[in-house]
Amino acid sequence: MYLERRRLTHEDVRRLVTGSVELIREAQLELSLPLSLHITETSDRLIEGDCLSDSLETIRGCQYGMDYGCFSPPSTIILDRDLPFSDKPMDIPELVSTLSLYTAVHEVLHADDWVGGDKLQRLTRDHMLREHSDKLVNALAFIKDKDGTDCIKTVAELANLNATHYVDMVTHFRSFVALRYAEAPKLDMIWDKLAINFFPPNLLTMIEAEKGTEYVFSLFTEKAGSYCLIDAFEEYEAIGKRSAQTYTV
Repeated sequence: MYLERRRLTHEDVRRLVTGSVELIREAQLELSLPLSLHITETSDRLIEGDCLSDSLETIRGCQYGMDYGCFSPPSTIILDRDLPFSDKPMDIPELVSTLSLYTAVHEVLHADDWVGGDKLQRLTRDHMLREHSDKLVNALAFIKDKDGTDCIKTVAELANLNATHYVDMVTHFRSFVALRYAEAPKLDMIWDKLAINFFPPNLLTMIEAEKGTEYVFSLFTEKAGSYCLIDAFEEYEAIGKRSAQTYTV
């Protein structure tokens, strides 16, 4: 999906969102993977909703947001109007086009989660409070020791924040799988950039390489409420240890 070198208009965003819904539908059908559990209702809501171009400041103030876009319930998707220049100082038009579609897909999937009542978020938060309360208590004590408690003051708030990060990591993975199916150019550059995040979504592609795509999707479908960021890091570390042992034998 080619983008001209100009600021996005509301019509451009509508076109990207429509294309994203079509891609998600096709990828989900062809791959037989639960990319979007409520895509029909989500699509209907977005058709009636708003697709807007706006500033990064507006986007960063949203609950469901990433670097260049956000979903604002119940049915608004906003993309950064300067997305067509996101490759600067480089000059890689394919990267811009793929990043724009990736961002729109990411926000459509957030909308889909919201339609489903943010089930994964709620189940993951409860799992963390139930299974990892000791780690949360220690983490909160560390945060308090560093005077970083303006936003996080309780274990429950910390569990909710970690669940939010986990859901966003899952949403990135689902977006990646959809664009990988479409053979989007320069997708590897986007994924490599995301790898520097504090909670890198490529943890899930590393687990996927070891255990398969269907296994990873099972973590946030059938096994939702029994897995979280902590479990993902522990599983990734275990895979790394096994690989190191295999290499040294």
